[in-house]
Order: sequence, then structure tokens, then C-alpha cells
Amino acid sequence: MFASAVGYERLMGRWSAQLAPMFADFAQVQDGGRVLDVGCGTGALAKAIADTTRRCEIVGIDPARPSVDYARAQCAHPRIRFEYGDALELGFPTASFDQTLSLLVLMFIPESEKATAEMRRVTRPGGTLAACTWERGGIEMASLFWDEAVRLDPDAAARSRGPGRLSREGELGALWRSQGLQDVSETVLEMQMNFSSFDDFWQPHLYGVGPQGVYVAGLSTQGREALREGLRGRCLGERPDGAFSLRARALAVRGTVPD
Repeated sequence: MFASAVGYERLMGRWSAQLAPMFADFAQVQDGGRVLDVGCGTGALAKAIADTTRRCEIVGIDPARPSVDYARAQCAHPRIRFEYGDALELGFPTASFDQTLSLLVLMFIPESEKATAEMRRVTRPGGTLAACTWERGGIEMASLFWDEAVRLDPDAAARSRGPGRLSREGELGALWRSQGLQDVSETVLEMQMNFSSFDDFWQPHLYGVGPQGVYVAGLSTQGREALREGLRGRCLGERPDGAFSLRARALAVRGTVPD
């Protein structure tokens, strides 16, 4: 689902870039520390941290080589290093980071408890762990897409449910407490994305990225056109093509590794 970094950047990267500074602020990133970005994708969070600090050293890891290669090419910064890596087996010594963060990743990891335990392991005592996931049904862009897809093709309902893990209020906090983290705090982060036209919304779905892109790639030409026209009506109504906005809600958690 994430083989095309360019496709991901056009479809979801714009959302990540807007959400990342909000999440970093909630995570209370301290300047001068060593920060690990687990599941860095195309580099939105690492870049946001570098832009708002002067001395932080940031390491981003991701298992998707296209994403890491893209991040390296697009986000060359002396304080950022991107590596290939697995959230379930972080290749770093124990207590080697001051803060470990994860943006929009844990809901895709079936073994989220193991990933969180690894994040805790590599974070020093007194350091911070923070994560952020999309709220279930919280991305208006995805809700519009799947509502129309299911209307046209009831069999699409099984695909529309998404990962489902850690996507309801309280679930991230429960996971953090189960790992023995202290001073656990949760919040909801809300945002709005502006689209310049319907094609600005639609074209990124043609890259075959993410659940929506994979679904579109599997449609016939006729099915794809029907979906396109249906979505156009949902986004614009009877108005001519032009700018419109969609909303999204994300859940975030922060906690401290015990001394």
C-alpha cells in the first residue's frame, strides 16, 4: 500500500505535514535532546521537529525503502538521519533516546504492544514516549470516499473499515499505561485541509497508495469513472469546480518512562 512515496505524499503527506507540528507541540519535544521518529514515512515529523528546534538530533526509521529514500532526498538536514528499520525490533541500544515519537503508524502495526515496548526500551528513564493515530471515522476525506464506494459497490464495505486499532479515545492511553508509562496524557488534534479543486482531491487516489488507492487501482475504467463522479458530487454538490475544505481528527498520547 505504500510502495509509491510520491503517491503517499500527494494523498496523505499533506495531512501529515499539517498534523506533525501540532503533534510535536503536544509531545513537548525538548530542544537539545535525541529524538527517534518511529515509522517516519516521508519525513513530515522529523522535518517539523528540526524546524522548531535548534539542537535536536533526529533519527527517523521506516521499513518502506521508497519512503526512506524520498525522505533522504527531500529532507536533507544536518540534524536528521533516516534509516531503514522495523518498529518491532529497533536497532538501537537501550535508553539511547530522550524522546521517542510515532506519527500515524501504530494503527497499522498488529503487534502494537511489542512496538510500544521497543519504543520504551530505547527511551531513557525520564524520557517521553508519544504517539498519534487517526480517530476512527475522523478523516472526512476517507469517509466521503468509502461512503460513495460502498454505495456503488456494497462489497467495498469490508475494505472501508480500516485498521481499527488504537483509533478510539482512551485506547492509546490504555496502551501507554499497560507499558508502565507515567504521567499519561491524551488529546484530540483537529485540522482542516484545503483543496484547490476536485482534481486536487481525486488525482492522488490514482497512485495506488493506501487502502483507497489500492481500491481504485482494482476498479474497471467504468467503475473508476462512476466513483469519480460520485465523489465530485459529494465534495462540490451542485457547485462548479473550485476550492473546498475537509476536516480530520487525530488522537495523541504522551507518557514518561519511569526513573
